[in-house]
Amino acid sequence: METAGPLVAVLTALGICVINTALGWIVSRLAFGKDLNAFLAMIFGSLGVRSIIVMVSAWFCLSVVNMHQVAFSLTFAISCFVFLLAEIFFFHRSYENAKRQSRRPVTDLLKKKTSDLMLVPVYP
Repeated sequence: METAGPLVAVLTALGICVINTALGWIVSRLAFGKDLNAFLAMIFGSLGVRSIIVMVSAWFCLSVVNMHQVAFSLTFAISCFVFLLAEIFFFHRSYENAKRQSRRPVTDLLKKKTSDLMLVPVYP
């Protein structure tokens, strides 16, 4: 299969972005019910790992495989933007649904649990 054509570059860039977003969605579904520290660790940890994988795969496609650079770059940039917006919308929608289902105030959803706090006596 010839890899120099623009159609192959467009489909590859879309595939990379779809896989990246699907992995982000899976990790966010796993992390959503956890406490704040575990949630942030899972989300930002996966963001770092996914970013490295995406950068390496884009470099591989452009440098080693020699795909059509303009088609790959434009499709990759636009689809990353669109899928990132979709991922942010998913986070917002999930948070709003959890807020509606909970009878606690909104600020309690983002607070640490009392077991996470350390009680230190203060002497006058």
